[in-house]
Amino acid sequence: MASETTTTTVAELIPTIIEAALLELDDGDIIRPLVRNVQFGGPGIVHQTPFITRLTAETDDSLANQALDAGGSDETSPSAATVGAHGATVLLKDLAQMGSVSDLAVAAGQLIGQCLVVRREADLAALFASFTPNLGSANEDIVAADLYAAYKNLRQGQATFPFNLVLTPGQYWGTAGLITLLQLDQTNGIQSHGVGSVGEDVARNGWSGRVLGFDVYTSTNITTTSNNASGCAFSRDAIKYVEKRGIQIEVDREIVEVGDRVTGTGYWGEAILRNKHGVEMQFNEDT
Repeated sequence: MASETTTTTVAELIPTIIEAALLELDDGDIIRPLVRNVQFGGPGIVHQTPFITRLTAETDDSLANQALDAGGSDETSPSAATVGAHGATVLLKDLAQMGSVSDLAVAAGQLIGQCLVVRREADLAALFASFTPNLGSANEDIVAADLYAAYKNLRQGQATFPFNLVLTPGQYWGTAGLITLLQLDQTNGIQSHGVGSVGEDVARNGWSGRVLGFDVYTSTNITTTSNNASGCAFSRDAIKYVEKRGIQIEVDREIVEVGDRVTGTGYWGEAILRNKHGVEMQFNEDT
């Protein structure tokens, strides 16, 4: 019987087609645009924001002197953010670049920029657990009353609008998440199911960007520990992001290594600005 020609017999002749590489993705700028952004030019690496205490109106025409006092505020005064360096670098050997289907320099630049954005978002998200007002705790599920209480806390703290609510995807879509409060059969839920309501938005799209006066966002850059995470309800002046220099990507030739070094750096710091303008929302993601 004649021999057959198969892919095995001509394996050396069959080319392997390599597609251009796909990059792993991360959440981008979610939190930074929602907080107070400060450009920190000039000398120094610590940015301080002092608070001057309020005055008290008297009820007669013999007025006592009142000092402008920056040391007795009910906010932490001054709010101090220390600028630090953040960066990532990749060495691309010439042979690796010449032999690759994808443009490795472009991929390196994109991934470096992406990881710096993630680092910035994670730094800001880490501040959520630092707010004194705290609703919920480890192993607690969110209920509608928690959103009412968060709104009340912000109003009592004279927080300015708009109010934001940033949660993990699990705290929104999880089996114990915010979305469960919008079910038709939910006891003590957010009963809003008419035409054009939040409930209708969720039923149609699986998402509503505004719930009980909060503009809602989700971020994967909030750390989850044992099914529990600290999201936050806040207004813009709750946190300050201080930027000394934005993200910068540079390419240097390293002749001894016969390659190009792609490096990205950024210089920033962050701090609680107004403690009363934020509320930690510490809740479970799933039951």
